[in-house]
Amino acid sequence: MELYSHLQQSYPLSGYWVHILANRSNTVNRTTLLVPIRYPPQEASVQTIAHAIDLADELDDTHLYILHVNVLHKGEDIDRTQLRRTVEEKVDTPPDASCHVRDAYLLEKAILKEAAEQDADYVVIGQSMRARWHQLLADHLGVGVNLEAFLDHQLNAELVVS
Repeated sequence: MELYSHLQQSYPLSGYWVHILANRSNTVNRTTLLVPIRYPPQEASVQTIAHAIDLADELDDTHLYILHVNVLHKGEDIDRTQLRRTVEEKVDTPPDASCHVRDAYLLEKAILKEAAEQDADYVVIGQSMRARWHQLLADHLGVGVNLEAFLDHQLNAELVVS
């Protein structure tokens, strides 16, 4: 809380953001579940989010991090507010869930980068994404790849396929 007091004195008009930063230091030991989804969320994405919520219910002190990647070469331009509103219409999200949107040209690289930046403990993907990752790896590496082993090595997180 010493940092919090210092930030409040230094930046008195930004109390809201300071509060978020101060509380963030208390969440270091939280279990983070990264859930990449498509927009608008179809049934498969809704099932993936529901599976992640079930998994989060089994764990203590979790943060559900729902991610959509705007694939730039496809002209996608969804913002965080649209994503959150749509997700909340389709799924009863827990209060500790947050929605995020990133822009990228390669979906898979964006997910790997976000997993590393958020220090995700779990990455929850649906069956369709599993097939997509498998095909991508097979195309680039020219061989059949054990997807779970590859992602386990790359993500430093547990992969959950719903």
